[in-house]
Amino acid sequence: MFTQKALTIFEEVIDQYHVLDDPYQSFTNPYDRTTDLLDHLLYRKCWIDTVQWHVEDIVRDPKIDPQEGIALKRRIDKSNQERTDLVE
Repeated sequence: MFTQKALTIFEEVIDQYHVLDDPYQSFTNPYDRTTDLLDHLLYRKCWIDTVQWHVEDIVRDPKIDPQEGIALKRRIDKSNQERTDLVE
């Protein structure tokens, strides 16, 4: 039961991300932190992962402007810390 719920949440996140397919889009969590904490956390964690994977794809472009690459690397570092804080 939990596995299916988690899978459903992960699919929701990925579908929502791909509406705009933009790592700079705003984030809205449809799960209430006070009433659906676990669902809220799962959604947030998956959102962080999804955005980060797309940012990592951008930063791998060999033609990327070095300044943009540095900014994206810092964003990835910040995202990693946010994910760590969330999981802890």
